[in-house]
Order: sequence, then structure tokens, then C-alpha cells
Amino acid sequence: MNYNSDKPIENSNQDLLGRAFFSEQLGRAIYEYNLKEGLVIGLFGKWGTGKTSVINMAISQVESLSEADNEKPIIMKFAPWNYSDKDNLISLFFHCLKSKIQKIDNEDVKRKVGSALNEYAGAFDAFSLVPVVGVGIAALLKSVAKAQGQKLAQGANLDETKKRLEDALLETHQRIIVVIDDIDRLTNAQIRDIFQLVKQVGDFPNVVYLLSMDRDVVTRALEEVHDCDGYEYLEKIIQVTFEIPELRKSKLHNVFFSKLDSCINYISQDIKWNDNYWGEVFRNCINPYLNTLRDVNRVINTFQFRYNLLYQETAFEDMVAVTTLEVLEPKLYRWVSCNKDALCGGYLHSLNCIGNKKINYKEIYEKEFERLGIEVEKAIQCLSALFPVFAKDVNENKWSYQSTANTRSQMRVAETSRFDIYFLSDLEDVRVSRSIINACVYELDKDEIKAVIEEVNNQNNTLYFIEELRSLVGSIPYDRLSVIAEALICGETGYKGEQQKAIFIVSAVDFVEFTVKDILERIRTSEERFEVLKEALLSVKKYGLNTIGRIINSIELAYGRLAGKEEKKSEQIIGLNQLTELEELYVKRVRELSEDGLLLEINGFGIVLYLWECFDPKTAKEYMIDILKDDFIKLKFICSLAGKWSGTGGCGWSFNQENYKKYVSDEEIYKLISGLNKQEIGKFSEEEQIKLASFFLNYNKDEEFHVTEEKAREWLNN
Repeated sequence: MNYNSDKPIENSNQDLLGRAFFSEQLGRAIYEYNLKEGLVIGLFGKWGTGKTSVINMAISQVESLSEADNEKPIIMKFAPWNYSDKDNLISLFFHCLKSKIQKIDNEDVKRKVGSALNEYAGAFDAFSLVPVVGVGIAALLKSVAKAQGQKLAQGANLDETKKRLEDALLETHQRIIVVIDDIDRLTNAQIRDIFQLVKQVGDFPNVVYLLSMDRDVVTRALEEVHDCDGYEYLEKIIQVTFEIPELRKSKLHNVFFSKLDSCINYISQDIKWNDNYWGEVFRNCINPYLNTLRDVNRVINTFQFRYNLLYQETAFEDMVAVTTLEVLEPKLYRWVSCNKDALCGGYLHSLNCIGNKKINYKEIYEKEFERLGIEVEKAIQCLSALFPVFAKDVNENKWSYQSTANTRSQMRVAETSRFDIYFLSDLEDVRVSRSIINACVYELDKDEIKAVIEEVNNQNNTLYFIEELRSLVGSIPYDRLSVIAEALICGETGYKGEQQKAIFIVSAVDFVEFTVKDILERIRTSEERFEVLKEALLSVKKYGLNTIGRIINSIELAYGRLAGKEEKKSEQIIGLNQLTELEELYVKRVRELSEDGLLLEINGFGIVLYLWECFDPKTAKEYMIDILKDDFIKLKFICSLAGKWSGTGGCGWSFNQENYKKYVSDEEIYKLISGLNKQEIGKFSEEEQIKLASFFLNYNKDEEFHVTEEKAREWLNN
């Protein structure tokens, strides 16, 4: 994986932002300056706008123009980073310049300018003209001064030594270019010393100073240390100014897209995105914060690291947006990461929406963002693009391109179950990888999908798997619809798990039924739908009788049959003759499976028994009478018909007498439970024990009375 270096470029061949022409003109202006007087040039630009790159390209141009010239300029990049506030900056400057001169090939310049420079530097040290003389480099230069002899130590003349240095520079025609970059990164005291240095030595002949800085930062520093107008102070020292030309966003965008393209091509060839949604996300979540090449590199570097880990479980568009906030707007990023419920519409948010409460969310968020120092309009537009619930709350209805319906299928950050992955890189919530789910959607045959379902079910991850699969129903290829529907109906084991949705409890079987119905709705003709259900019935195992029984019952209700009150033509997904054939096949399959094992083991046996009684009451009754000769089976039977309820006071199990009174009485069940000893009750599962305890405690109570599961558990323990 290649990371983008934040190092400045060295020449115009590396230029991506169209700064080469400006830099070359700056270099040419420096090279062609032919007056003997010294010149101080200021190069101004904000942090991250590429000042150092412009300098490098300008110096490269100077070097290119002077290749054929025997009098090449000496170019010294003076790094004030090597200087601390305790050091003598002027001594350090002269030491660096002397060192640079000693490395050139021109002996005449080395002899004349070098000697004069030694004297001048020594004079500075001897007279301690700078307020604080350092103990490092300055001490070294003092020894140089002492080497000049007793005369210099006793009475050096600064004006005379300066005149000799000026004459040497004029006589040798040696041009010197001094570059001082990143002045805005220094402390206020260091910035003051830099300009005192330039003020002292800025008028040497044949010397050009190129100073790079953020004008606003430097002027504020000068105002604090000099108690003056910083802009006026700069004007007295800097004679020529160049402003970094404003960066064209189109150039920056091209660089960003190019780097992003390289990044995702490296990670995977299977990454997909929605062009319309990506356009909105880029306009509102990325572009407002992307201003410099440094911004681009920082975002790309962070994105490719995190996305390489998470690309199979996150949306490309949202990951770029979230990364942009993390890198360039960290205050908003932290706020988003701590407000999942408000942004995604969690349980507490739902409670706020109940009733006639009028909550001015926009005003609340505006005040919150102002308090945190976050740009309000940018933040609202950004979050409205990413989070449909937030957009609705703040009345940004124009963000209708993204609804809550597709957040799960597209693994958006707005999906509650995905949110933490974006901010915590927490893959623990990913119970089944999207690659496995995609394999079920696009590749695996029916038996292979059933094997995946069985494995997922054994790991208690069925709910997650089915919810993810359901979110993708709209993108399942047409020729795969029947394969997936049949695999879901014909699951080899009972679907395990349940989930609380607000005050309602939804089981894994419920989700399977919803998913199969969604798939059937996508199938175009009733003949095709019938064939799917028929094929499933012919091969369904015991535990699948519940799922397909629910679907058949819903079609019966749509025709106003069984418990149906009136017809609902929109839900009549197959013809009446086809429904009748399914009824016959269902009864036949129930009979076959009843001979192979106890149907009471089916999770949701109630619907199986109900349909059997409706379509073939005689055989159903004979079967039940036969198996209920065993008292243990009677209790298993009651457990199989228990219904889960949930409310503000807790949850528990209830029993509808209409479902079992033709086979057993309440009194009979109560007596059987009363007579159980510890060993006998241990033959039932933990859930069955709680159901039996609930039946016992509810016995002879008012119909409105329902003991909670917690109370039933306490009774069992006692």
C-alpha cells in the first residue's frame, strides 16, 4: 500500500496543482535581479498551500537558468529550526553562510568573501550586539573572533568590518540567495529574531532574501512582541511580495480523485458506489473541508489504511466522508461519534417522536455546534447528506435521495448496526461477513445456502444474517430469487433468536417470513411464485413447516379465508386454485414428517397444528390424541403453544386456551406441573421451564394478569 508523502516537491515535473508557471516566474525574477543593492522578497501563503514546493521549483528554475553561467549564485536554505531562543541567531546565520561559501569551487570568493565574513561575524560576537549570546554556535564563533588577533578582541569596528564584507561581495560579483522557509512555524520570540536578523543584514549587496510565511500568523506574532502594527513592520523590511496564487478547486479535485482511484484499485476490484449519492456526499461532506494538497494527502492516507480493513463492511462514499471529518474537522467527527441515537434514530430518539411533541432540532443542533466551535451550515449540510433521520429532524427535505430504506443494504453509516464500525473499527458487531452474504446472493446453490444458514444458526447469528439478506432483496439477480427463497423455507434446523424492536419482540422466524415474502413480491408472475412454494413444500423438512405455513396462512387471509375477514387483492400472490393445491401438499408433507419425529419440536408448532386442523381436522386430531397419551408430551405441547408478550413492565409468556382446550384442560396441566420433582423438570429446556412456571403462576388468575419472566424465574429458583 502506497502512502502519500507530505514532503514538498522538488521540481516542476512533479507539480500537480498548476503552480509550476508561477514558481518559474518567481525563479526567473530572482535570477534576473541585477541591482547591487540587497533585496528582500516575501512569499505569502496559508499553511498547507505549498509554499515550500513553490520555493523548490523557483530555486530549480534559478539553477537551470544559471547552468551556463560561470558566476553561479550561492543558494543557502537557512533553517531557523536549528536555533533556540537562547542562541545567537545572527551568529548561527553567519556560521551557516561561511560554511556554504567554503564548499564552492571559486577560490577568489572563498578567500575574499570568506575572510571578510569571518571578521564581520567576529565583530558581532565581540560586541554582543544581539541581546542574548548563546553558548553553542555563538561560542564557537567567538573563538573565530579571538583568532583574528588581539586587535579585534580589544577594539573591533563593526562599520569597518561590514564595509569590507560589502566591498568583497561587490568585487567578486558573487550573488547569494538566502531562503528562510516556514517562518510561521516558529515561536513568537523566534519570529522576532528572524526579522531582526534580516533587518541587520538585509542590505548586503548581491544578496537576495526569500522569506516564506503565512502573513497573518507572522503579523500577529510581531504585534505581540513589538506592540506595533505587524503589517507596517513587514512593509519596512520586505521590498517585494508574492502571494501564492489561489488554488483552483478543480485542480485539487483532480488530484484527489486520481489518488482515490489508485487507492481503491489497490484495495479491491469489487468496490461499488452510487454515482448520485457519491456526488452529494462529495459536495457536502468532503469538498467544503478539502482546501490544500496537504489536506488531500492526509485524507487519502488515513482513508486507505482504514478502508483496507473495513471495505467489505462499509460504504465507500460514507467512509471517505467520515475520514474527511476525522482528519479535517475533528470537532464534528467527535460529536458525530458520540451521537449515534440522534443521527440514526435509535430508541430514545423514537420516544421523542411519540405524541405531539414539537422539538426544534435544528435550533438545538445549531446552538450545540456554535458552542463547540463547529461551522454550523457546513455541519448541517454534511450530516443531512449522510443521515436521513437527521435531515428530517432539521427539515432538510432536499436530501430525499437517501432514505432509511437502503441504509442497511448499502452498509451506510446511518444504519444503527453499522455506525460503530465507522468510528471504532469495531468488527465485533459484524456477526456474518458481507462476503458470505454476497456469496449466498450471487453464487451458492440451494444446498450450499442451507449449509450456510445452518452454520449461522448454530452460532446464534441468524437474526443478523437474515436482516442483512433482507436488506439486499432489491439487488438479488432475478434468476437467484427462487433459489434463495427455497433455501430459506427449507432450513434444516429451527431458526433461533429474537430481537426487541421498540416495545415489540420479533423472532428469527418472523424475519425469515418477511424476507421470503419480499422475495416473492419481486417475482413477476403468480405461476413463478407458485412453483417456488410448491418446490419448497416438496422438499421441506420439519422445521420449515413453520415458515411456509405462515406464508400459506397469509395468502389465505388475503383471500378472506380461514381467519380472514375480507379480501386483500394486492396480497393474493398466487391464484385460488394454486392455493388449494398448496393446502393439499402442505397436509401431505405434515403427515409424512409426523411419522419421522415429534412435530412439537418445531419452533412455532402452533401455526402448523392450526393449518393441519383447518385442512385435515380428522388426521390432525388423531395425531394429537395419540401423542398426548404421554404426560411429558402434554407439557411439551403446552410449551410449544406459549406466546411471548412484552410491555413496559417486562416480558413473559401467555397461553391461549382456545389453542389447546380440545386436547387438554388448564386444570390437567396445572396438576402435572405441580407434581413435577426437580429431576423431572430438569428434562425440559430452560425456556420450557420458564413457560411451565408462567402457566402455573397464571393459573386461575384474571385474564388480564400475566406473570413476568423474571417472576417465573424467581419461582423456579425457589
